[in-house]
Amino acid sequence: MYATIAVKDLRELFREGRLLWSGALIVALMLVALAAGWNRQAQVNSERAAGQALDYEAWLQQGPRHPHDAAEQGMHVFKPEPPLASFDPGIEPFVGSTVWLQAHRQSELKFRPAQDATGLQRFGELSPAWIIQVLLPLLLIIIGFNAVSAERERGTLRQLLSIGVSTRSLLLGKAAALAGCAAILTLPLGLAFSIFILARLPAAERLDVVYRMAWLAVGYGAYLGFYIFLTLAVSALARSSRTALVLLLGFWVAATLIAPRAASEASNLLYPTPSRLEFTDHLSHEMSEAADKAWHNHFGVKTQWDSSLPLSKWGAALKVDDEAGYGVLDATFGKLWDTFESQQRLQQLVGIIAPVIALRDFSMGIAGTDFSQHRDFSAAAEAQRRKIQDIVSQDLIDHADPLGNAHFTYKAETALWATVPQFRYALPTVSFALAHHWPALVLLAMTFVLAVTLARYGLSRPLMR
Repeated sequence: MYATIAVKDLRELFREGRLLWSGALIVALMLVALAAGWNRQAQVNSERAAGQALDYEAWLQQGPRHPHDAAEQGMHVFKPEPPLASFDPGIEPFVGSTVWLQAHRQSELKFRPAQDATGLQRFGELSPAWIIQVLLPLLLIIIGFNAVSAERERGTLRQLLSIGVSTRSLLLGKAAALAGCAAILTLPLGLAFSIFILARLPAAERLDVVYRMAWLAVGYGAYLGFYIFLTLAVSALARSSRTALVLLLGFWVAATLIAPRAASEASNLLYPTPSRLEFTDHLSHEMSEAADKAWHNHFGVKTQWDSSLPLSKWGAALKVDDEAGYGVLDATFGKLWDTFESQQRLQQLVGIIAPVIALRDFSMGIAGTDFSQHRDFSAAAEAQRRKIQDIVSQDLIDHADPLGNAHFTYKAETALWATVPQFRYALPTVSFALAHHWPALVLLAMTFVLAVTLARYGLSRPLMR
């Protein structure tokens, strides 16, 4: 019976034209977003791969040079963009992609695409994920707000129930009709996009991306299911179709446009982020204190680079100085990143009343464009920087000038540069993403169940009247 109801509703939706016009707009925007995302990703990956290779080649070819001068120049490493970033760019445009591995200090990521964005782009990036998160629920509301209320206004709802059509069949039939509309608009493009992405990937990476796509389908399915059953519930509970439309549009505005911004501001109030100046001053002060203590313990001097320290010990001093800063860098950057994660967890809780927040968190995580994977890359880049520092300092220790007056004239041979391995970063697997974002999926499941329960209650009311 529910299949008959679903087919009847679908025919009516096509006949009315609401689905055709609004669906055509959604499909057109989706095509533009997919094309723009793929073009940007292809360009970005090409530039980053070329930059990574050229920078390492310049490191290898720098010729005889004092090791510390080479460490001061350092090298750059580039974060590879995940394959599904063209679907959901997440925080990628705002956090940068390149780290300068320089001596003494951990660097933040640079070259944020958002810095070069136009004014209009700063309102939000058009991506397939954004269209499904924001516009597709609006479409479901527009085509489904009178799915039950119109039947009641025409008197056909009571007739259907009186001839033995169960509320379960009625609910499933109308939900299947709305789900069919969403599937018609998204599945063909989704399948084409999946095949296109998988065909361009190396065989070793395909299985992980397939798992990611499957989890994305689960998350987005629960989210759209929530809006389908919420629309049916409000349509059943409201006194008229007009009231149902007003209520649903009000919820959509509050849940998708206002709640995310309010949650972001509230999380920043409860877990304030230090300004760049405060962060830099605190880091410099802590590193200076740690270095003075380490220099005093190892060499008996009061300050860094004390003139009483023989130049023959400057290699060892560099190693001590670097290692003294490692703990401070870990603690300071760790505290900053923990603050970001606390803000994120607080925003997740708002997902119980604004599912778009939970979906956005889950989608970014599975696509590999969230903060946890950004933090993982930053930690890998810092490990590479410390590897360079350790190699350089050890070379200065091994070639300490016994006369104490030729430290700065020492030149390392080219072979030293080749002992620094090329930076290779492997993107975390889907299990890493699930370990960080399973609460968001649980929230999506809870909101889905709540919407189904409310819809069942709403459709049972005509029998009780």
